[in-house]
Amino acid sequence: MILTTLIKRQLRIFAVLTLVALFFAVVVYARVPALLGVGVYEVRAEYADASGLYPKAIVTYRGVQVGEVADLEVGDGGAVADLRIDDEHDIPATVVAELHSTSAIGEQYVDLVPAPGEDAGEDSASLGEGDVIPVERTVEMPQITPVLESVNDLLASVPRARTRRVLDQVDQGLAGSGPDLAGTIENADSLLRTAQDRLAVTTSLIRTAQPVLGTQQALRGTTLSYAQSLAAFTSELAGRDRDLRALLSQGPAGLRAATELVNDLQPTLPLLVTNLTTNAEVLNTYLPQIQEGLVYYPVTVARLQSAINPRAEFGDVNLDLRANVNNPPACSQGYLAASERRDPSVAQFRDVDLLAHCTVPEADPKSVRGARLLPCPQGGGRGPLPSSCGLDFGKGVWPEGAGPSGRRDLSRGVTVGGDASMELPAEQGWQALVLGPVSVR
Repeated sequence: MILTTLIKRQLRIFAVLTLVALFFAVVVYARVPALLGVGVYEVRAEYADASGLYPKAIVTYRGVQVGEVADLEVGDGGAVADLRIDDEHDIPATVVAELHSTSAIGEQYVDLVPAPGEDAGEDSASLGEGDVIPVERTVEMPQITPVLESVNDLLASVPRARTRRVLDQVDQGLAGSGPDLAGTIENADSLLRTAQDRLAVTTSLIRTAQPVLGTQQALRGTTLSYAQSLAAFTSELAGRDRDLRALLSQGPAGLRAATELVNDLQPTLPLLVTNLTTNAEVLNTYLPQIQEGLVYYPVTVARLQSAINPRAEFGDVNLDLRANVNNPPACSQGYLAASERRDPSVAQFRDVDLLAHCTVPEADPKSVRGARLLPCPQGGGRGPLPSSCGLDFGKGVWPEGAGPSGRRDLSRGVTVGGDASMELPAEQGWQALVLGPVSVR
């Protein structure tokens, strides 16, 4: 056979390809360098029970394969697994070696899990050649045999005759409802798939709900009190069921009658309630002064009775009167001058200055009890008018065509009249008194 130049070249190419294939088979597939300890390091994991684990089983970290089980041997009080891990993976030295199975009857593998409460950082130590994972940081594979034995015992404890009778009754009860049951199962399956798709969101929601649940647990006493009060309230409602039914049946007729009554009282009732709102606002502002007057009223009556009752049979009163003439002197500042006063014989009408009061300084002895010394209801200051104390009350209203043609607003010193007197401000209308309480200043 003559080897031509072309044949020699082809043989050289085949030889090179064969060498490359053998190299990949030895290095990549057979992992001969790893068997010789090149590019890997070995870690020993101690287990109290390593049943089901075998050599060549994979080793994972955070779900990624990082090595394999090199060998298994019997140790002191358990089994020792030699884990061969690739050098390219840095694994924390505090990991926990757990045994898991790929399925209920599948092969086992070693899963390296970070220790609870610890996070691998740049400065944390990593596993190295010869490190040992003690039995305290290893988790064995749960044995299926005790579970199967428990299930077998449970099935053996179920009476067959009664179970058959129950199944027959269930079959009779579900007769004809097969499509509905199938729809329920399909909907449940769809619900489970949706929940699985939203697993991350659901897990985040559960973690976020933990502080809320902790707060609710801290408020357990208050919640129980609310629940007990609600139970008492609902029990009372249940006892008044007949009255509630009567109210619901007769209420519409009563509401219609009340509506007709209110319509018949237009516009008298709105005007009355509006003016009552203004009066209530004033009374609410001066409530402390009214309370003080009510407190002093019995004392004043008692003083009068102490002066009258002892002398009642004699027809006189035990009083001590003293006359003061121009002491203190009367105040004229702030009123009309004497030259502007009219003669009593003049019969023409003239507006009266309702804001006239003594305007002398507070320390002046004139008009000691004058309006300028009236205390403000909220304390801290005195003034003759509510506006002097920063108060602003609403205005009364008059029906159209009734009342004075012009009236003076003492809080503002302006004259209001005509059709404007019929305007009902929304914040001081009669609806505000009916639908809401008077605000407390």
